[in-house]
Amino acid sequence: MVEEWLLEAIEQKTGMSRETISSKIKTKLSEFPSLSEDAAVKMLATENGVMPIRRNFKVKDISLEIKHINISGKIKRCFPAREIKIKGASSKIMNLIISDDTGDINVVIWDAEKINQLSSAKNGDEIVIVNGYSKKNRLNESYEINISKNSAIKTTHVDSEAVVPVTRTYNSIKDVSENGVYTITCFITRLFVNGSPFIIRCRLCNKKVTEKCELHGEKAIYKTLMVSGIVDDGSSSIRASFFDKNAEKLLSMSSKENVEAKLNDISFGMFQIEIDAVPNRYNDLLSLNVKDVRKVDYNLAS
Repeated sequence: MVEEWLLEAIEQKTGMSRETISSKIKTKLSEFPSLSEDAAVKMLATENGVMPIRRNFKVKDISLEIKHINISGKIKRCFPAREIKIKGASSKIMNLIISDDTGDINVVIWDAEKINQLSSAKNGDEIVIVNGYSKKNRLNESYEINISKNSAIKTTHVDSEAVVPVTRTYNSIKDVSENGVYTITCFITRLFVNGSPFIIRCRLCNKKVTEKCELHGEKAIYKTLMVSGIVDDGSSSIRASFFDKNAEKLLSMSSKENVEAKLNDISFGMFQIEIDAVPNRYNDLLSLNVKDVRKVDYNLAS
């Protein structure tokens, strides 16, 4: 897939219109039938003095699978490392949410050395990532940055007394469109409680299964907690989905003991929450994938 920034760079460097650039790309593809469109664009860029590798990115730029990403920001949330099994072997993984002036993005750390390096990291710390790569999360279709042994990271602790409190910009559901990160205060008016709240997949072929994978057996399966429902803020309503840790946080808001009771309790429309979410399409309708959820205490008499 052609990266938009590279086409813009060619435009700025050469003064050519987008139509002229498109024509030159088509010419190269006819001259070299084995070239991909992406390779043709990079060839055109190189011929015109544009370096076809971008290093420094903003969060808003991570909308494709991109290699060699350099990005800096602040750690908005730091999750503890956890153990997972990949092909029967135990491995550690860690997640961060980092932010810059254009938005928030999830960061996945796979390398044990980097995980140890981040063990003392705290919310609000500054972070620089060198040579990460982006990948689409198969569960919620959003892009995230991955850090491997070939990446480098640097964190700088920021004294909590010097941290300026985050000023949130709140949005209305009626204003949600295809792009962006939205912070919304809303009520849960309905949760979809049909059977188990777990999605069961095979970690080798990523197919949804019921009890075991026909190809890889029951040892290859893993469960992902997923809760979805309808949220309403008075301006409109929309479907919202909570995955993994955010689903657990949502369920923990209820004092009930088991999952089914918790789901029923939260479905009564008395839970007001604040969510950070990104838009998604579900059955061709706009919906939200929740990135963070916080309970809001309110007074019925107020």
